[in-house]
Amino acid sequence: MKLRMILIVLLLVCIVSVPVLALESRDIRNYNESPMAIAWRKNDTIYVAIVNENSARDSYRIEIYDAQRRSALVKREVIIPGKSILVESFTSRDLKNAKSPIQEVTIYSGYYGRTIKVQEHEWFTVDDYLVPANSSITVQVDVSSIRGSSSFGRIVVDDVFEMYNSRNTGRISVKLDSGFSYTSPNIIEYGQPKLILTMRTPYIRDVDLLSFGIAHRPSSARRDEYTLGPVILVYGRNYEVLGLGSNRSNPSDGSSDWVVR
Repeated sequence: MKLRMILIVLLLVCIVSVPVLALESRDIRNYNESPMAIAWRKNDTIYVAIVNENSARDSYRIEIYDAQRRSALVKREVIIPGKSILVESFTSRDLKNAKSPIQEVTIYSGYYGRTIKVQEHEWFTVDDYLVPANSSITVQVDVSSIRGSSSFGRIVVDDVFEMYNSRNTGRISVKLDSGFSYTSPNIIEYGQPKLILTMRTPYIRDVDLLSFGIAHRPSSARRDEYTLGPVILVYGRNYEVLGLGSNRSNPSDGSSDWVVR
């Protein structure tokens, strides 16, 4: 009986300690398939951005399941004008206050469907997952979360970011905020240390995916632990980013007003 209780406690510890699922290279490939799309979570809302790379408008269906995938929590039909990116949001109310984790979104184009991972990063804080070409973006990295319980080690940020399709690269500028500051000669305030990464997206006419990574090696480890950072959708001037107004009552009838970023 005692052995059984010990095993249950160990299992619960493992479940609690499992971090948010990290991105893999295959996730970027999935984002890049037609229609190109990314998804991310901010607080209790899941956002899905779908790219229509065609000149004519097209229709798609978004379905969201919890981890058990028994039945869709929500299904939404959308119509996207040509050369446009549509951002759809799903609140906890839309998702019926799902009890199980939501890690993926399924997108259908006709009879073809595929799943993409919902980005939810423990280490990174991103202002926006959709950014225009030739613009500056900032990503904050929580150093304490990376270090964990390690007292000594090293963190290595990629020298450059990479664009998935064009293979263009760009420099990543790194600034360290130690978390300590002086408010007067004898007062020291402290907070969480963080890295501030700054990048400038290259000039592109169409759409592409920006990615980079960070390696961490505690002093006790023999090799680096490499983690992919957030995948950001970069769009050129040939594209418009569209959202939907709050008065949308029927997602499939296309009657609501477009909001252009």
